[in-house]
Amino acid sequence: MRGLIMTFLFLVVGGLCAIYIAYGQIDPCRTLAIEQARRAVGSHASGLVEPFTRMATSQMSSTECVGGLLHSWRERIADDLR
Repeated sequence: MRGLIMTFLFLVVGGLCAIYIAYGQIDPCRTLAIEQARRAVGSHASGLVEPFTRMATSQMSSTECVGGLLHSWRERIADDLR
């Protein structure tokens, strides 16, 4: 039982570390804003669009932001598989 709990904790910590490395944020709404900005214009000009996407995600709950982030990742994977 202890090994199962430790495995789960390592997966959660590893996932949070991966998100922090990829986006520089752990907050789901800011992460979603960065993801939307990158997908909208590419990684070069995302810094210019990010404040506008942050305004849009600031009105969302954390649960909505997580859902939007998961949806964006699914779309990205589906696009890569085509």
